Amino acid sequence: MTAAQFAEWVQEKFDSCNIHNEIETSKLLAEVMKRYFSLDKHEKDDD
Repeated sequence: MTAAQFAEWVQEKFDSCNIHNEIETSKLLAEVMKRYFSLDKHEKDDD
């Protein structure tokens, strides 16, 4: 997944999220951070 694809995925996730629901938003943030750090780790492994 490229940075542009990741950004598009995140935007879609946030667009579908009810940001007024703190629990839903915190779960979404955790999912985004997990995906981000797994991508970062994957890129470092490729070097």
